[in-house]
Amino acid sequence: MKKFIYYLGIFIVLVSTIILNRVVFSQQNDSKIKAFNNSINQALKGNYQKAIDELINIYKDNSNDYLVNLRLGYLYYLQKNYDESINYYRKAINLTNQKAIEPLLGLTLPIAAKEKWSELEKIYFEVLALDQKNYTANLRLGQMYFNRKEYLKAETYLKQVFDLYPSDYETNLYLGWTYFYLNKKSEARKHFINALMVSENDKSAMEGLKLVK
Repeated sequence: MKKFIYYLGIFIVLVSTIILNRVVFSQQNDSKIKAFNNSINQALKGNYQKAIDELINIYKDNSNDYLVNLRLGYLYYLQKNYDESINYYRKAINLTNQKAIEPLLGLTLPIAAKEKWSELEKIYFEVLALDQKNYTANLRLGQMYFNRKEYLKAETYLKQVFDLYPSDYETNLYLGWTYFYLNKKSEARKHFINALMVSENDKSAMEGLKLVK
């Protein structure tokens, strides 16, 4: 009888502990959901510090939550606190074992704002290692090489985008100018016309088209 009571006591303690843990876990999840949504609503109003505070208040219990770190990276970017933005984006990247494109593209925002072009280029290559045909990485690399006057390299990446998104305005505009500087006027003309078809009276495309007529 004593053994029965002893084991019954242990059983009751274990069940109570499990129930308590479930209640605590549920409360933590509820607070995380509420804080995250409150943060989104504050950001929509332009209250970036309040949006950040909502997440910082729950961060101790959610420091390894991907969405929380990703969101803080973006909020600090909006607040122009680029160093903090980079820290949280890198944490989000590590939480995905560097297999997710989303936080890498997020990281490009504060890196570009700090004008760290070599580091930015490296990140885009990391994206392409995961997704060779990624729209953003190919377009931005094409634009970067165009601005460096490395037109053959620019053509390679911009052409990759154009093959998948033939109507894209930015791609057509940059390809138009790329081909202009490569002295491929026929190709340039086609892309300037495309750009104007989707963006009527675009000054840059109109200027380019006049030069290749």
